[in-house]
Amino acid sequence: MFRFLCSILLVSTTLILSMEIKHPSYATYVLVRDYFSGFKAPEYSIYDKSEKNLYYRIESSYGLYDKLKLVVYPSKKVIAKIRGKTKKKLYQATFSIHNTTSNQWAEGKIIENSQWLHTNYTIEWNGSHLSITSYLITPWIVDIVDSSKSELLAQSQRRWFSWKYKYQLDLFSDRMPESIYLFALAVVSRGKNG
Repeated sequence: MFRFLCSILLVSTTLILSMEIKHPSYATYVLVRDYFSGFKAPEYSIYDKSEKNLYYRIESSYGLYDKLKLVVYPSKKVIAKIRGKTKKKLYQATFSIHNTTSNQWAEGKIIENSQWLHTNYTIEWNGSHLSITSYLITPWIVDIVDSSKSELLAQSQRRWFSWKYKYQLDLFSDRMPESIYLFALAVVSRGKNG
């Protein structure tokens, strides 16, 4: 059994190290998780690839529910909100994204699905259905896929050589608001303690 597990680990590590992103990304962000957030949901600072320019903050508040808001910088305006809770060991959340053109808020849902060998969430927003998946053998990689077209829209990888929890988020499509991708990563990483 030990040899079997070691061989699976070796093969998966080799695959991960040899993987290349097959899609050119139109945007790359680095999410840095705050070191300590107490009893509230984790908070993140979201930078450009160089980690010098702050674009967003995901901020949380205390309460019975996870309450997050996405704040755009430098204006510090709230452009998205999410409220979620674990029910029967599965996470469920509703979110709102502000459309600056119409000045309206559009509602959506994130629902955790029970899986054995991978973490899976479904996002429903504006008639679209997305799948967020992280597999057991590669839990540091998160894929966000358009379920109807099987198209990879975004991918996140945890950066290991850092004393903070850092994630690189590559966006391959601009069909969805960036808020959805950022919230997706925040929701998945909250369940992994980092």
